[in-house]
Amino acid sequence: MARPDLKRIFPEITAFIAFILTLLCLFAGTQRNLLDNADILTLYTPQTDLATNASAFYSIHAMSYCQGTIGSTEPGMPGGSRNVTSCSDRNILFSFDPAQAWPDKDTNGTSLTWPRVISDDFHAFRLTTQSMAVLYCIGLAAIGAVLLVRVSSFLAPRSQTGIFEFGFLVLASLSMNIASIITTVIAFEFVALINAHGHGLDVSARYGEKFLGMTWAAAGLLLVGSIASFVNVFVRETRADEPPPSSSKEEDLEG
Repeated sequence: MARPDLKRIFPEITAFIAFILTLLCLFAGTQRNLLDNADILTLYTPQTDLATNASAFYSIHAMSYCQGTIGSTEPGMPGGSRNVTSCSDRNILFSFDPAQAWPDKDTNGTSLTWPRVISDDFHAFRLTTQSMAVLYCIGLAAIGAVLLVRVSSFLAPRSQTGIFEFGFLVLASLSMNIASIITTVIAFEFVALINAHGHGLDVSARYGEKFLGMTWAAAGLLLVGSIASFVNVFVRETRADEPPPSSSKEEDLEG
């Protein structure tokens, strides 16, 4: 049995790994214990329980958010351990509204008021966060199409499947890179904005390094896979279709 040409299937290998990473990015935090710590950013809020001195946090993901409390500080864990209590329903057009997530009263019955300036920040980035999830879905669908094209090429070999594979890889790469850029802007610029406006209000934010690592790893793999697919389709196949150079003996006979 002939060994598979790794150069031929390399784009599909990168696409498959990127498919798994994109799934994790898209569905992280859609339920408890499902990568709830792999968030785009975490919003830390003031104390909601004055009796037990426990602060609240909201971990914001691509399609949902999870909330919980910060436990007592443990050795090696600055800020205390996180206890996730619940996660919202997943929604492709998700955008976090802190005013709705924030409780009206604490456990003692004291009314709680959410800082409006922070709500305005989230409202300003609403369309940005919604477009991010849509781009992840487009990228995921394009990667799935790449894998289906490869499977179909094994079942019914056709000469044009490589072009379709390259096209879907380019679409997936563009979607994932744009989504990763949006995520990075939210992680750095938006977090800095929240920290600036939340200074003195006991509101702070921190970006998620794990999520950024996953999304950029997927984007990088798709970019490399697109380049490899381009070489396979437009360089290697072109060379294979070129007629072999005539030998010197044939030239002498013609002469």
